[in-house]
Amino acid sequence: MLPARAQDTLALPGLRQRLRVLPADTSRVRALNQLCYGLHDVAPTRALPFGEQAVTLARRLNDQPGLLYALLYLSSCYANLSDGPHALQLQQQALTLAQRLRHADGIVRSYAGMGGIHHERGDTTSALRNYRLGLAHLHEPGVSVRTQLMLLGNLGGLSFYMGRTADGLLYTRRAMQLAHRYGDLSGESVYVGHLGTYYLRQERLDVAEGLLRKALALSEAARNPRVEASQLTMLATILLLRDQPDEAEELARRALALARRISFPERVLDAYDILAGINEVRQDYEQAYGWRQLYVTLNDTLNSKARLSTLSALQTRYETRAKEHQIRLLTQRAQLQQLRNRVLWAVVATLLLGLAGVGALSWKLRRSRQALARHHAALEQANADTRRLAASKDRLYSIVAHDLRGPVTSFVGVTELIDFYLRRGDEEGLRRLPEQVRQSAQHLNGLLDNLLNWAVTETGELAFEPAVLTLDALLREAVELHQSAAEARQITLTSAAPEGLAAWADAHMTRTVLRNLLGNALRFTPRGGSIRLSAVRATTPGEVLVQVTDTGSGMSPEQVTALLNPDHAPARHGHARSGTGLGWPLCQAFVQRQGGQLQLRSKPGLGTTVTFSLPLAQEPAPVPEQHIVTSA
Repeated sequence: MLPARAQDTLALPGLRQRLRVLPADTSRVRALNQLCYGLHDVAPTRALPFGEQAVTLARRLNDQPGLLYALLYLSSCYANLSDGPHALQLQQQALTLAQRLRHADGIVRSYAGMGGIHHERGDTTSALRNYRLGLAHLHEPGVSVRTQLMLLGNLGGLSFYMGRTADGLLYTRRAMQLAHRYGDLSGESVYVGHLGTYYLRQERLDVAEGLLRKALALSEAARNPRVEASQLTMLATILLLRDQPDEAEELARRALALARRISFPERVLDAYDILAGINEVRQDYEQAYGWRQLYVTLNDTLNSKARLSTLSALQTRYETRAKEHQIRLLTQRAQLQQLRNRVLWAVVATLLLGLAGVGALSWKLRRSRQALARHHAALEQANADTRRLAASKDRLYSIVAHDLRGPVTSFVGVTELIDFYLRRGDEEGLRRLPEQVRQSAQHLNGLLDNLLNWAVTETGELAFEPAVLTLDALLREAVELHQSAAEARQITLTSAAPEGLAAWADAHMTRTVLRNLLGNALRFTPRGGSIRLSAVRATTPGEVLVQVTDTGSGMSPEQVTALLNPDHAPARHGHARSGTGLGWPLCQAFVQRQGGQLQLRSKPGLGTTVTFSLPLAQEPAPVPEQHIVTSA
């Protein structure tokens, strides 16, 4: 028997054929949901239109169960396209609906999905909280085996990631036993492979090899080529570590052929990497170089596709919002026409009544004019909103086209340097390249983070979730995150905050502000300099102040004025703070959203101090119960 996921994939062509003849009823909602779910992992960009159509149709038909799964599957698509905030918003809508319907399967799926998105974004605390909330409903009637497997498997992976080995083994084995009990060979193969990966990390290669061989046999029996390709590459890796290059090469070539046949580029990339390693062990450097070149080319292609997929998802959301505005405009125009018709009928009727109806007619006309004025104002507002959205989209594309070119050009330059150093046999030059690649990658990651956050603020979907934040822990966390970059530049990075001082603020927004301010300070502080993070209780009641002070090059008064002016981008000459032009506006937006203010003091050669205020957490500070707002 084929596993559920394999059956879903095989059924996709037939579903597309059925969709052409299905009427706009609940059966069409089910078909759209199946198409979205079947494609959300392998082709999320193609799955997105099916999910959006399912949500729209289910709402129009008031199909509550269909809407529940449409929201869940659409959220998975956006999560796979790295649009975490929107995916969380959809999951929260699904959770609210599932709780209203008392739908146990939908409740557990929502918690599991949100936990997965938080895990992907590195927020292990929120991920674990959501998974535990899902566990509380796991054994209620109506929870499907597929949903149970998803929650247990995700929880096992998170436990291993957090170093909770006993919990990781417990949940992974429970998932493996559940898949075995219900004949889900593909699922059983995945979880046996997870155990093998754990023992590989523990360097217990004999146990890891045995588990991966068992996982491979299960995936072959399940006839699931995607899982089989993954197991082949993992087993080849273990055999290479155990000094068995011949069998490792055989398995890697099998994985390569299979991954190419099913268009699975991630596993093709893994096979290239393993084959390059095997030839390096055999000291066949020419073959190793050839495989490595294939790896680099494909990896660059996959990274470009991932960025394009994320931008495509953003464009789809912009276009969907624009269509909603057009529908609203048409509806309002129809209402205006109906209103005019009613007014005309009222005039005719009043004239027939004669002079006795003159007063009533005058009163009705005044009411009609007021209604027309209100609707006209509403139309004007809708037009203004549409123009603002179009301007926001144009600005986003302009920033992407201009500022992403720099990091990408850096990567191209590195590849040219590799060729140059290889021709010259310059090993010292080659050893310097990883640091350049790492810096370019970190720069590119920061750019994309700011772009996505800016897109959320521009569309008005910024989720504000305040909580009690202990400032000494928050500042230590920021220091630890940037410590390696500071040490590489011989910069002293410290933090100080009174013990127990806390703010009532949104954790994600505050971390984003600190990341941007620290990133700027590190870029413009010379070697041997220092950066200090501090927090104090403000003289103004009910506020705390957070400061980032550096001994960098500083800025002239003209540059400070240009940076503080919201109508102009930061200066881009000399030692001015440069970037996408979004870092400082993001910091201002996030601080103001939390009720604070952002201030800047700087002088050339004397460094820069940035101060922002946050509301003080009252003592005692109760932690509010969060209404949980990422994949199936």
